[in-house]
Amino acid sequence: MIGKRSVGLLGVLPLYVALATALGFVDFRVRTHHERDLEYTASVVAGTEEPPGRYRILAPYAFDGLTRLTRLAPVDCWFLFRWLCLFGSLLAGHLYFRTWFETGPAVTGNLLMAALLPLTFTNAWAHPDHLMELFLFTLACAALARGWDWGFAAALALSALNRETSAFLVLLFFLARPVDRRHVVWSAGLAALWLAITLSLRWRLGLASYNPWQAKQNLEFLALLPAAFDPYYRVFAWFVALLIAPLLWLIARSWPIQTRLSKVAAAVVTPAFLLVAFLFSSIIETRIFTPLLPLLIPAALTALFPPQK
Repeated sequence: MIGKRSVGLLGVLPLYVALATALGFVDFRVRTHHERDLEYTASVVAGTEEPPGRYRILAPYAFDGLTRLTRLAPVDCWFLFRWLCLFGSLLAGHLYFRTWFETGPAVTGNLLMAALLPLTFTNAWAHPDHLMELFLFTLACAALARGWDWGFAAALALSALNRETSAFLVLLFFLARPVDRRHVVWSAGLAALWLAITLSLRWRLGLASYNPWQAKQNLEFLALLPAAFDPYYRVFAWFVALLIAPLLWLIARSWPIQTRLSKVAAAVVTPAFLLVAFLFSSIIETRIFTPLLPLLIPAALTALFPPQK
């Protein structure tokens, strides 16, 4: 009879190193227009990038700082930077999933995230905020799940410096707990924090108008592209369905045992996110749907493994 032996984080770290490396390789091979990566980060740091990229400063400044610190060639440091974002996302995911599950199911959650993440590598060059968003969104969700309010506030502040989709973290925080006076005050404070950072970026970096409306274009994208296109490219607009439909199916079948956090993430935050993305983002750039992974995977794990915490 084989004895039961618990494996902690140190025991699975080599696996996470391998996963981050494999994902980094896939990311590099799938992406196109690699020359745009460094041009974009340089223009954000210089303050010359067009909106909305001009206001998404965290990842470009972090990359610039890492380049100066390591003294690596920018192209080499770019690979290191993205690997660190991937590895950090897996560590944050482990912390997140371990809120409810033992190590085995937590690792399964990260494997699920790693398996689905390449669906967000399509039809775009490698925006620096993409994998940073996965790390920060997952970290914020972990802090929320564990009741670390100040940790959540810190993760939210960093996320607000990275992408505007961080606003959905405020909505998730507000809905995830019963409403009382303390929770309302905290939620209002977090909303004010997000708004202050977002407006300050536009004030300091120069307010520039642009038209974010994408609904008409996205309706056209839902139709398959002409047959002359590579079949892989023809279905880009539907990749988000592949990303979330299996997760939502598992969640629906296990709804009674889901936590309040998982229920509001699936039933309220995810539909709100999809609606805003359809109206104001290009749905063929599936990187924009990355936050749906930390929103939905814990609930999918609950459907597969009984929580033990």
